[in-house]
Parts: sequence; C-alpha cells; structure tokens
Amino acid sequence: MLAYKLITTIEELEPYRSIWSEILEKEYNNNPFIEYEWISTWWTTLGIHDNVKIYIVEHQGIAVAFFPLVHSVRFGTIHYFSFLGQGFATYMEVIADKEWLEPSITFLLKEFSRKYKRYLIVLHGLLESKNTSQELEKYAIEYQMPHSIFRTVTSYIDFQTIPMETFLKKHRKKFKSLKRRENKLKSLGHLTFQEVNHNHLQDMFTLFKRRWQKKIDKSGFTEKQTRLFYEQLAKSNSKELRVEVDSLQFEGQWIAFTIDLCCRERNFCQAMGHEPDFNLFGPGRLIEKENMLRAHQAGYRYYDLGSGYEPYKFEWYTHIDFTRKFVMSTKGVKERSIRLWMVMRDRLKGLLTNNHQLVKLKRDRLGELRYFLKHASTKDWLRAFTKMFQRMLAIHILEVYIAKQQQSNGNVRFQELSMKDIMTTKDRAKNVTDFYKGYRLFADSDHVIYKRHDQTVAEETVNYSYELSDNMSFIKEYDSLRLEEIVADVQREGRAVCTIVPWYKRTRRRKLMQAGFHKVAKINIIKIFKWQKIYDI
Repeated sequence: MLAYKLITTIEELEPYRSIWSEILEKEYNNNPFIEYEWISTWWTTLGIHDNVKIYIVEHQGIAVAFFPLVHSVRFGTIHYFSFLGQGFATYMEVIADKEWLEPSITFLLKEFSRKYKRYLIVLHGLLESKNTSQELEKYAIEYQMPHSIFRTVTSYIDFQTIPMETFLKKHRKKFKSLKRRENKLKSLGHLTFQEVNHNHLQDMFTLFKRRWQKKIDKSGFTEKQTRLFYEQLAKSNSKELRVEVDSLQFEGQWIAFTIDLCCRERNFCQAMGHEPDFNLFGPGRLIEKENMLRAHQAGYRYYDLGSGYEPYKFEWYTHIDFTRKFVMSTKGVKERSIRLWMVMRDRLKGLLTNNHQLVKLKRDRLGELRYFLKHASTKDWLRAFTKMFQRMLAIHILEVYIAKQQQSNGNVRFQELSMKDIMTTKDRAKNVTDFYKGYRLFADSDHVIYKRHDQTVAEETVNYSYELSDNMSFIKEYDSLRLEEIVADVQREGRAVCTIVPWYKRTRRRKLMQAGFHKVAKINIIKIFKWQKIYDI
C-alpha cells in the first residue's frame, strides 16, 4: 500500500534531507538539479513566491519517492503542475529508488485523476537516458491519457569512451588554432587560468553583464535574486554537489569565466562569459578548452554542454542525449485544446530557436540596436547614417604620404605601451584590437601619441591594405600637433614613415607636407553593395 504526504514549506522538507540524499546516493545520481542542496537553495531564493508542493510517496511510512512540483490553477479551473526550477534547472526528474519509480508515478497520477477533474501536467528537463521520462510515457499510453513530447538535443563528452590522446588528435586543428591565440596573449602579458572561490563571484557577474550589455539576455543571470541563489549555492557544504567558478585572467583582470555544477561524475557547464574587448583573442574559446581539460584531469566522466542547438556545442561532443518536455492532460475538451495550443506554440518556438541565424539576429543585432538607441550621441547617429549609405554606394579617395629615411637627432623618445598599460584606458577595446592586429602603441605619459605597424598599411574604414617594404613603418591615429616629433621618433630607427589621408582632410595633408612628407600615390575605391574596384594612380 502506498500513500502520499504533501510538503509546502522548506521547514517541513528538512527532516527528509537525509533520506532524499540517500536515495540519490544509492542511484548514483549525477543530475545536480535534483540534489537536495540545489532544490532547497532555489526554493529559499528564486522560488519563494511559487506555490511549491513536494509530494512524498511513502510505503509503510517510509519515503520512497519525491515529486518536486509547482501547483497553480490556470485557465479558470485547470490545475497546472510543473517541475520546480523552470528556467533555472536544465534537467529534472522524480527522485525515487529505481524499484519504486514506476509504482510511485502510477500511484500519484491516479491520485491526481481522482482528486482533480481537470489538470494539465507540463514537466521540463526529462533526459531520455533516465527512467522518469520512460515511465511517464508508459503511463500515458497505458491509461490512454492525451499527451505530447518535445525533444531538444543535449550534447556531452564522455571521457570514458575516448582516450584523451584520441580526443586531442581528433580536434588537433582546433587545439592548434587555440594555442596560437593563447600564445599571442601570453606574448603580450601574463595569462592565467585559475579556480576562484565564492568571495569573487561579483567579478563573474560584472563580466557577464559587460558581455551582454549590447545583446538581448533573457537568462536573468545578473538579477539580484539569481545572484543570491548562486552565491548561496556556492557556499553550501554539499559533498556531492559543487559549484566551480574558473576565471581566465590577463594581467590580473578577468577576461573570461565558466561556472560549473559538478555532481559525482558529471561536470555541467552552467554558464560562460568573456570580456568583449578581447573578442579577437577568443577568450571564451580559450577558457572553454581549459575547462574541458580540467574536468578530465579532475576525474569527471561527463563534460555536459547542456541542451540546445548552439553550434559551439557540436564542435567538441562525443555523444548526444535528448531532453524532453512532457505534456499530459485529462480528457476534457478545454484542457485538450490548451494542450494542443501549447503543442503548436512549442513547435513554432522550436523552429525559431533551431535557426541559429535568426537567433543571432534577435539576440545580437536587435540587442546592438537597442543599446545604440539608448546611448547614441548626435555624432554616433551621423556616423551610423554615413556607414549605412556607404554600404550601398561609396567612392573613397585616399592619398599615400611618405617621409623618407633620414638620420634623426630628435631628443623626444615616446614610451612604447604594453597591453598591461592599456588595460584601464578609456579606448581599451580599440587599443586591444590594434594590439591583436600587430600595432605598436607609443605614448607620452598616459596619452597615446601614435600607433605604428611595421609590416602592413591598412585603412580599416574602407577595408584597404597592402604590405610595406622593408625599413618602412605605417602610422595612424597620431597627434597631428606633434607630427614632427613622431616622425623623428620613427626615423631614429632608420625607417621611413608612411601614412594614409582621405582627400577631403586638407589640414592634415598640409601638416604632413610641413613635416617632410611627400605624396606618392592616390587610391580610388569604388564600392556598390558588395562589389568593389580599386584604382591605384
């Protein structure tokens, strides 16, 4: 004989902590979202306003199964049941001894049918590889209950089925590419990958917010209650559930992070973020690679990339599972109609979210537009309209000026900046990009005087470039009031100086002539949409 008990407060649930954990220990659970610490922390932070109801199925007074649900009445008279943690728990299931799972599900659903005339059960995060999903489907078929199932792919790495040497060999091109980026960053400053404790979670949230400030973020990851949830979860002393936060730091400043939920043999990657100023160096990819290798070294069997169709998840995976959303209703016309409406809605949503280009348009482009409308100045609007027009039709006339090699006896020596020097500057994003492209930055005190490249001439605004001859340097974004000093500083090394000026900037051309430059070429660029023609005169 089975019976059930209803728990509606965390205080009532606390006496069951040990038996809940014993069941999961016995079943060797590796789903972090059903561990007692995750459930209780969510309930006391994010779920305080939800009507949480934990149904405990008992056999002879002993708890054998826990159903962590949220109960509400919707659409007038329909009782709506869902797993708790929606939007935060990627995976959910019934907590039960294996031999009691099927009878407990059958018993409780029969009790629902007896107690509620109309109900709708919507359960998210059911892994097909687990038993809960199969038992629910079996019940719906056996008792002819109207039901629908939606699937989302879930990719992961199983390190037990592939030796690390084979994994490295399989992805050698990606590892080689990432190693080049890593070495480039290391050549510019001190780069470290390290685990951080819960006292530094503020840095993680700050970085995530910067990462998404020009994008549309619906995760709510940086909201007050969500931050409180992760902070408290990280402080929990659970033996089986650990929150691990790793950071990638350049010159002591965070440029990327990962936060993982680790449960027994599974390392679940909850979230990642990186500093947008360092996009060209790929810090997100670098920390993702380091995080996978760390998980393997720590002895985790599974590195879980989570549910979804994002392309990066399929670059590393070795296996796939499927996460189900199970929808079941009673047989009344109203609830069946609502379930069918939910089916159509979720199928449409699936089609849209599976289209990565459409997701990027909504998340990135619309996010950039929203940020622009909120923060743009008059100059930004003018620049945006000019750029939009030039994408359709543009004629660019550029003039190349060179100051020939000569021995310089100037006394001014500008200080060459390192990446460390520009980490706190106002134009850090632009300066970091120029460092990546190979520019050298020279300054007087903390003010950048000019930027120099010794291999390439480039005018980024019109996507024009060519290789320099030996003993010549290209300068840009220079202080025109100190042009003669800049030329002397470069010529001290026995190099000629080259620069590019648009035809309409007469004042700059005149100052170049005064500083000893001579016009050596004229470049006409005609652009109509994607077609482009370059004429050298």
